[in-house]
Amino acid sequence: MSQIQLHERRSRRTPMPALLVMVVGVLLVVLPHLVSAATQPAHGSHRAVPLFPRTVAPYSWLTPQLTPSTVDAALMVYQNGVGVEFFDVPQAVLLGTDGSTYRRLGAAEALTIPADQGDPAEARLSPDGSFVVIAQAGGAGNVVVMSLADGKQRIIPIGAGRSAIPASIGADSTSVLLLTSDEPMSPLSDLDFRLHGTLGLLDLESGELREYPDVSDVNSAALSPDGTAIAADTEAGIVIVDVRDGSVVKTGLETAGMLLDGDAFSPDGLTFGYLAGNVLNIVDTSEATPTGRTVALEGTGYGTLVGWRDVSTALLHWSELDGSNASHFSWVDVGTGEQEPVSDYATGFTGAALGGPDMARDLVPTMQVRDRSADQGPLPLALALVFVGLLGLAAWGLTPQRPRAATARQPRAAEEEADRLGA
Repeated sequence: MSQIQLHERRSRRTPMPALLVMVVGVLLVVLPHLVSAATQPAHGSHRAVPLFPRTVAPYSWLTPQLTPSTVDAALMVYQNGVGVEFFDVPQAVLLGTDGSTYRRLGAAEALTIPADQGDPAEARLSPDGSFVVIAQAGGAGNVVVMSLADGKQRIIPIGAGRSAIPASIGADSTSVLLLTSDEPMSPLSDLDFRLHGTLGLLDLESGELREYPDVSDVNSAALSPDGTAIAADTEAGIVIVDVRDGSVVKTGLETAGMLLDGDAFSPDGLTFGYLAGNVLNIVDTSEATPTGRTVALEGTGYGTLVGWRDVSTALLHWSELDGSNASHFSWVDVGTGEQEPVSDYATGFTGAALGGPDMARDLVPTMQVRDRSADQGPLPLALALVFVGLLGLAAWGLTPQRPRAATARQPRAAEEEADRLGA
């Protein structure tokens, strides 16, 4: 008599829950990324009313690179992540004129030099926010002009082996004030964190570089709105340079603990300003001998004057002194020192600071401050796919195993006997 054996098949998981989770993940994560990449609208190159967020978005590891038609014009470019914080990599970030869109300026990040320890190259934003000027500080001998709308770059040579840092773009957008040197330039290479460049004015149309060799050891500088004068922060103090003949007028003002932003001049060009600690310094250049006055600011830390709303109201960016890396933007009356809050920057999880903001000069007077949600880009496609895969793997692991029903099976010997008899 043949014997029957019962065999129970091994338990197994059904793949349906994992597949379902991955399909939903694709619909929720990957598909929006693809649609966004294909249909991403431009964010307005010349908005009638540029917007500035009441809260600037904190550092994000996922902020994507700028792509054509993502930001046609920017209100601000800045460095996010300064020095060593919590696993951040310093980024050059553009804030669009919609007050919401943040994109990384890869062209500046690509020109970093070893001496800057990962900091992106300096970038200056045109007065209307439509292009940036970037220069390589490591001796590449080039200046890069990049249109934000289409990402096209124009390379302007300034001499083999020369280094440059852009300081200020002219009001007509046809020239840029440079600090130049025959050596690599980095504030991190100096004990006082200062640059030691020579002034040069580069014509962005012809490529001609007009140099001012008598003005040396320049750390920062600003070009006046009419393009006739330069205010320069040198080791010998602040000086005024005549653009036409290079003649220099000393002001007798010291430079310790200050930085001249490229937009330091007031709209009428008669004054320029800078912060030294919590003191605002205003320099009147309307007379043959420039004179300075100070305005005490209550409750501010160190910072920079980064723009003007009108001849009596400047825009400040200043940081807390508590070591938190938090910072603020505020309007200040240059006569009384009275301040009006504009925007705050909170460091977020990484503790990354916001540094070196450069504003689109012509957009500052009309910008309005609004509560704006941050668009820091969709999840990168590769990361989105990994995320969906991990969701599927997790769903697979959580799916309970189900034993298969037992089946009757004859022993092999009985099977062979049955086959022989049948034959």
